[in-house]
Amino acid sequence: MRKFGALVGRGGRVLDVACGPALDVRLLRDAGLRVYAGDLAAEPMRLGHTLFPKGALARWDFRRLPFGDAVFDGIWAPAALHHLPRREIRGALAEWRRVQRRGPIFVTFREGSAELEPVDDPPAGTVYATTISAGQLKALLIDAGYDEVEVEPRPDPLERGDVTWVYGWGRLPAP
Repeated sequence: MRKFGALVGRGGRVLDVACGPALDVRLLRDAGLRVYAGDLAAEPMRLGHTLFPKGALARWDFRRLPFGDAVFDGIWAPAALHHLPRREIRGALAEWRRVQRRGPIFVTFREGSAELEPVDDPPAGTVYATTISAGQLKALLIDAGYDEVEVEPRPDPLERGDVTWVYGWGRLPAP
C-alpha cells in the first residue's frame, strides 16, 4: 500500500476496480489518495456501503467502466482479474489502461494454470479463479502498455500452504 501511494503521489486519483466490501478503501485514503471504488457483486457492495456510508462506492463491471479516458493516476486491483476467464483478461486490462492517465497498477493472481477453478476464498466462500504464472502476469502487463514491470510470487496471506500469489506492478509514464 505504501509503495502504491508513493508511486501515485499524495492527492492522486486512484481506481479500486473490484473493491469487494471496500476494505482497502480506508488504507488507500490513509495513504493520501482520492479513491473511487466499485464492484459488480451486490452483497460486498452492500457491506462496503455499511462500512463507508460516505464513500465513493458504485456498482460496475470493470470490463466496461463508467469513466472517461485518462482520468486516474493509479489502478488498484488485487484479486480482481482472476475472476475472469483467461480470454477476457487482456480486454479488461485494456479497459483499465483506457481510464488511467499515468502512474502504477497493482494486480494479484493465485499462481497456477487453472481456468475458473473453484477455490475457497474466506470469507466469501467458494469463488471461481483463473490462475497464472509470474511470467504470464509480466507479459500481460507489458502487453497492456506498462513499463517498469515487477512480478513477485508471495506466500498466501491466510497462510494456506498450497496457495501462492503472484503480485504484479507496472507503471505508466506521465503523459
